[in-house]
Amino acid sequence: MAMPSGIFRSMRKASFIIAAIIAIIFVVGLSLFPAGLTPAGAHAGSSTVRTPDAPVFPEPPPSGDALLAKGKFLVASPSIADPWFQETVVLLIGYNAAAGATGLIINRPTQVPLAEMLPSVPGLKQRSDVVYYGGPVEGQQMLMLIRSDEKLEESEKVFVNVYVSLSRNTLERMIGAHKTQKQLRVYGGYAGWLPGQLNREVSHGDWYIVNADADFIFEKKSSDIWRELLRRSSAIEVWQKV
Repeated sequence: MAMPSGIFRSMRKASFIIAAIIAIIFVVGLSLFPAGLTPAGAHAGSSTVRTPDAPVFPEPPPSGDALLAKGKFLVASPSIADPWFQETVVLLIGYNAAAGATGLIINRPTQVPLAEMLPSVPGLKQRSDVVYYGGPVEGQQMLMLIRSDEKLEESEKVFVNVYVSLSRNTLERMIGAHKTQKQLRVYGGYAGWLPGQLNREVSHGDWYIVNADADFIFEKKSSDIWRELLRRSSAIEVWQKV
């Protein structure tokens, strides 16, 4: 099955450079299935809308390439009022200062069963997985995060034992093998930033940067993730200032 060209056409309209980095990150991937989970008019990540009466929290660390990297969590500041990103945690699955950034929102499950979106994948009907909202870009594109102790074919390592994939074959192999040591989440859409955009948002105080932890993706209750990481981010910032 060939990868659909829609994802690359859309990204070229926004930025040829960021399309190139997406191609590099997912060169081994194949499309899962059109999901259509995101409303029309979705745009690349832009989270600079703030509420005037947002609670006061410590400012995030200064922006810099040493902090922003693949395998980092972006924890939304309480001041973000943009409904796309309000109270979200984003896992960066690709970052390059000259090419932009891509990420997946990890704490917004939908009520759509994965078996409903992928009825032709054997074994899904016996599982309770739902599709997660990954971001406002390319809502019909589905991506998968996998927790595995071994390297996976048609996938790209994000950090430690977490991989990202667009491969339907990989999904089918995982479901068919019934390997309990592997965990998965499937996301509709993703978040994207043009070169320099995410750095500016971090410098404006829109995001805290925290090292990613697989337990937050695969084990924690989604409704608890943002607040728990926000408390951790604030503690880290206070410690850095001491």
